[in-house]
Amino acid sequence: MHSKAQLRVADLFVPLVVLSFLPVHAATPIKIDTTNLVVTVDATSCRWSAEVKGTPMRLNEVHFLPDDDSSGWSVASSIDQDDTSSLGSFVSVTLRGTKPGQLDFGYQISVSKAGNDILVSLGRSNNTGKAVDIGDMDYFVSSDARLGGATDKWISLGTMTRNRDYYDLNTVVHLITPQMYTVNHVVRDTASGNSLLMGHVTALKGSSRFEVGQGWQGKTPDRMQVRGYCSYKVTMPPGKSFAGEKLLIDFNTDALRAMEHQADLIAAAHDVRLQQRRPIDLSDRDLVANDYSRFHGWMSGGNNAGARKFFEENGLIDFYWGMGGPAPQGSFGVYGAGGSTQGRPARINYPAECYLPVHTTKYGGERVIDFSNPLTVKLERERAFLWVNGHEKDTGRAEMDFADWWDKWPGQYDPYMSALETYRAGGVPWREVVDQKAPRMVIRSNMNVVDHSYGIVDINRTSEDADGGYELGEGYKHLLTESLLGTAIRFFYSGRVFWNDGDGFHIYKFNPNLGSNGKFSYGEGKVSANFHAIAANVLLISEAFNEKYPDDRIELLKRISPPTMDVSYPVDLFARKPAQVWNMPVERPFGKWSVLAVFNYSNTMAASQNPPQFSTSLDAVKDLRLEPDKEYLVYEFWSRKFIGVFKGAFATRPLSPYDCDVYSIVEKQNWPVLISTSRHVRQMAFDIKDLAYDGQQRVLRGVSRAVAGDPYQLRIYVPDGFTAQRVELSGGLMAKMAANGSLLTVDYTASSGNDVEWKVFFR
Repeated sequence: MHSKAQLRVADLFVPLVVLSFLPVHAATPIKIDTTNLVVTVDATSCRWSAEVKGTPMRLNEVHFLPDDDSSGWSVASSIDQDDTSSLGSFVSVTLRGTKPGQLDFGYQISVSKAGNDILVSLGRSNNTGKAVDIGDMDYFVSSDARLGGATDKWISLGTMTRNRDYYDLNTVVHLITPQMYTVNHVVRDTASGNSLLMGHVTALKGSSRFEVGQGWQGKTPDRMQVRGYCSYKVTMPPGKSFAGEKLLIDFNTDALRAMEHQADLIAAAHDVRLQQRRPIDLSDRDLVANDYSRFHGWMSGGNNAGARKFFEENGLIDFYWGMGGPAPQGSFGVYGAGGSTQGRPARINYPAECYLPVHTTKYGGERVIDFSNPLTVKLERERAFLWVNGHEKDTGRAEMDFADWWDKWPGQYDPYMSALETYRAGGVPWREVVDQKAPRMVIRSNMNVVDHSYGIVDINRTSEDADGGYELGEGYKHLLTESLLGTAIRFFYSGRVFWNDGDGFHIYKFNPNLGSNGKFSYGEGKVSANFHAIAANVLLISEAFNEKYPDDRIELLKRISPPTMDVSYPVDLFARKPAQVWNMPVERPFGKWSVLAVFNYSNTMAASQNPPQFSTSLDAVKDLRLEPDKEYLVYEFWSRKFIGVFKGAFATRPLSPYDCDVYSIVEKQNWPVLISTSRHVRQMAFDIKDLAYDGQQRVLRGVSRAVAGDPYQLRIYVPDGFTAQRVELSGGLMAKMAANGSLLTVDYTASSGNDVEWKVFFR
């Protein structure tokens, strides 16, 4: 994976056309005019502005020099009309500045030729003859960013670096003190949908920060203050240079897609290729079961032996539930000696020079590992190769854990390495080992600084420990709430940069020492199971499994496992905290459809109603990414009901507290259409391997994955003019057909786990 993106200093400090120093605005500004954007750059004042053509969206008088003071700087500029890379095709302006006693800069503004992206980078070169401390460094600052309309309709949210830090929904007009996020900061106008995303694309040396605050002139709050900068905390020796991070400014009309687009750029910049290199390969059941859909006993009070027996007795192994792989768990990136959690290998044999002369204030005062020391990296690489020896064909995992407070601390061997660089130095050896020696293993992170892990980690946990209970509310700790919030704000990573893991979850029984009575009601278990099955791509069931479980909980486990490579997004992220509506577009060679999940997490979600039910109306285009003029068929999985047909907008059913609906949404055709199956809550995304309708023969045929002894049902919409005649199944299986209006059901039970070919004939 995972070669690191190489941003060369030479890419920023290119041959330049020198401009003689003139008073501010005396030189002719550089103008870039692309399909969607107009950007003007004043090289002498080191300011620039941008606007989206035909819209009120703009960013005015952007600066990056300290105090916005260009006096004393000698600035040269160059233009690249065809700056093309894996990030897209751009027109780029590079400014190079020098000033006696100051670090030289190489500042680049890259304007997308076809889209709305503006990439900004700021490199530095130390020609002062002395070491220079670098803390925070501004990349872009503006007191005049506009979306159109007024800031009392602009909703702000963003993503933090640590997985235990979540998000708030803020109205920009109330941000008297600017709000800061570290991965991205997104502002959306609720009236028009016009949005601004500021986020990073690379995270190699400088840790990004993005601030939004209120700001206007006169009586109309029509603009905001924005700032993008990076934190380095390094001492730069004389003669050294570094290329800055790539920061993204993206004006758009779909904030959720913009966040997904940011993740696509991150993946391209860090050469991730997640779905090609670490696929959830459903043809390799052991890999999926042990790496992506497994028992996780950390907070449950259960153990591996009890879980294995439970899985075997209830036939859950056939539903891809696994135990975490036969290979031993490896751990890296721990602050200090380790060895205290889940049998992680200790580092007590590392020499003293591999540690910093400080101890953590957390985790029992452990020593802090120093990955700026080449000896530490060498020993870590040797330890990683030793760990994998003899397990090259196994499934399993290495874990980055207890690194969420990773920072630059005193006494580092190389003070020019940032905290981000030392983190990556400790992780890259494990990435190399897994890629070279153990292709069926994965690397996952737990307590983690998420953005330090690009290109290193395959599975990223989206929250703090969240498997200790259910109830929602402020002051939550180890509760479902943390999965809801952490997974919602990090949705854009899944399937692009990482496979998102919503942490361990419960369906029935957990460790009562963590509070509550240690039991989930069926409704709580249903909500928790379905949320993790739809919003994440890793399932870690965390249960005691030390008594007989109700049949309805076993059924939950059967219908949610395993995950597929399809990913979902929180439709109402900017409207509700936590989001209650998740949509999963599914695409296969034989068709496209959607899986829509709607949740009522508790009796506080809609307190104004009595009883507190939840329902909402969803726009086909804006919310569900469907066509406005097409008709769609809707089937609800858990109630086994055909809901009907809609066009343009879909109104969800009223949901009582502690419940969820999971709909399959399929385009209506003039012939019979498969709209749902009973095997999996992702409805057809897992079990249907092939599907086609033969118009000449009037036959709907397909291939389904099977579980021996598990009753299976096909749900088929039959339009007027068609009547089902008979069903043919492979392997000599028999089926039962039943018609109820326009819904046809076909039921059969496979005698083995072999795929079943089926044909339904119509007249």
